[in-house]
Amino acid sequence: MSKRIVISEKDNVAALIENNKVSEFFVSKGDVLLGDVYLSRVDNILPSIEAAFVDVGMSDRMGFIHTDDIQGNGTLKEKVKPNQKLIVQVVKEPTGHKGPRVTTSLSLPGRFLVLLPDEKGVNVSKKITSTKERARLKSIVSLLKPVGVGVIVRTEAEGQTDAEIQEDLEILLEKWNSIVNAADSATPPTLLYRDQDLLYRVIREACDSEVEEIVVDTAFALHRTTQLLQHWNMQVKVTMHKGNEPLLVATGVNKEIANALNTRVNMPLGGYLFIQQTEALTVVDVNSGKFTSSSNQAETILKTNIQAADEIARQLKLRNIGGMVVIDFIDMASRMDKLALLEHFELVLEKDKAKPQIGQLSDLGLVELTRHRQGQSLSEIFTKKCDKCGGQGFIIDDMKYSTPTSVGENRAKMNKIKGPFNSNFSGNSESAPQNQKFNKFDKKKDKNKNRQNHNNDRNNNFENQNPQNTPQPTEELTKSKVNELIDDLIKDISIDTPINIEQKAETEAPETVEVVETTEKVEIESEKPAEAVEEKVETAEVVEQKAEKEEKKLPRKAKKTQRKTKAKEAETTETVEEKPTEVVETISETPAEENAEKAEKAEKKPTRRPRRTKSAKTSS
Repeated sequence: MSKRIVISEKDNVAALIENNKVSEFFVSKGDVLLGDVYLSRVDNILPSIEAAFVDVGMSDRMGFIHTDDIQGNGTLKEKVKPNQKLIVQVVKEPTGHKGPRVTTSLSLPGRFLVLLPDEKGVNVSKKITSTKERARLKSIVSLLKPVGVGVIVRTEAEGQTDAEIQEDLEILLEKWNSIVNAADSATPPTLLYRDQDLLYRVIREACDSEVEEIVVDTAFALHRTTQLLQHWNMQVKVTMHKGNEPLLVATGVNKEIANALNTRVNMPLGGYLFIQQTEALTVVDVNSGKFTSSSNQAETILKTNIQAADEIARQLKLRNIGGMVVIDFIDMASRMDKLALLEHFELVLEKDKAKPQIGQLSDLGLVELTRHRQGQSLSEIFTKKCDKCGGQGFIIDDMKYSTPTSVGENRAKMNKIKGPFNSNFSGNSESAPQNQKFNKFDKKKDKNKNRQNHNNDRNNNFENQNPQNTPQPTEELTKSKVNELIDDLIKDISIDTPINIEQKAETEAPETVEVVETTEKVEIESEKPAEAVEEKVETAEVVEQKAEKEEKKLPRKAKKTQRKTKAKEAETTETVEEKPTEVVETISETPAEENAEKAEKAEKKPTRRPRRTKSAKTSS
């Protein structure tokens, strides 16, 4: 396996490349970094959650420390007091709205050793399998270390000489003494110690015997890298990038960063992963995609899941995902396939320094694991919340609510009033049933309008002379009545219903009626067109008066008072002397003599239901 390290001091980004693929990123960005040591001040104590908040110098957030991370015995209030000074170290960088997590158990890492000032004893890395080598390293460190401190022997110490181990230990003890001296004279909150720069940390953590080349972008970085490698007796090629393009662009690291921020991750055989990070956990979904090269379905599913396990282990390190992770593998029916998948997954996760803990594969194909959080994830470093959606991933559309109450009520009334009144009512029998379909609201409205017209006609000396025992006319004309009127009175005459008459009266100009002199002669002025034909019911005396009026054509000079008194006298005399009969007169553009002959014809017919009298302008 070929390894290469790319370190860009200009961008504070480094990458470890294995087999032409980036396996891990190192980024140094932020005010509070992992491993920083602060002199803090206790700000608030919360016994309900067994934790306290300390001030580490951040303006908007406080550091969080649990009672288990505080050295000493007793309860939380016995361990710390408000405004007390504490030397703490950052074990988890701030993420989102959460502040950094800190502890009083400090650890100072070196190249071969890790110094634990508050611990005791010597521990050797489990990756050193040789019993003889483990005993040798433990005996050397036990003789060299001072009393009252603890030391962990790292894997890189295997095969190192006593002088190299002693030198590394002396460097760590010097760092600890400088921290203690600075804490005695500083005022909290103060940064006491920060780990070495990016170049030093990357070489210390990632450089081993498998690394073939280290690429840097500055001459100073080239000089420091050469010195560190000589000091640690490591034979690695060091080169400086020369070119017009930045180092990260020339080596393709920028594309790897962009791909690591995508939700979808494609796999070589055609499958793909969906990785979704949330506040509580991270979800990984495995899909077979276009991978169909196996002989049967079970083999296809197993190969896809095994390849997904390799890619998931790489993505966890690459994206620096911590906390709870739930993986949805493709369902497998064979128990042997499930066990083979879990064994392979555990093997590929052994190389992860965050030490993931894997659970069992459930019946639904889900695997749960936990991974220790180490600093900020890649998405938290290189992304920020959208200024439009606030990080939700969508924008709420503007909801169009209902109109105000007044407008809604008016619309409801208009919809209720509308009805099938567009077609004219005539003698045609096909259109009659359509005009007779009225709702209750329209009937009530028409009845009130008819009553108002009846009162106006009486004031204008046009009244309905109904017999005492004859019932009032109905609001509608039936088909049989219309046919009788057409056959007996006038041929080819169109008859309008009261409803159509009212509709025409609304669209056309209103009629004006005036009474002149004392002889009950009436002149009617109308703006209605000559083609409009209207049914009117009048008495024989009124017809004769109209004929005389046409001949004389007297002017209009009567007053309103005379008109009202004469109308009342005519009403009383006519009801006492004779019983009126209903005469149906259709006014058209015919001479007055034709109207008189039609009235005589109508008198010979039996008495019918009276109609309200209305008049229209007659042609001279």
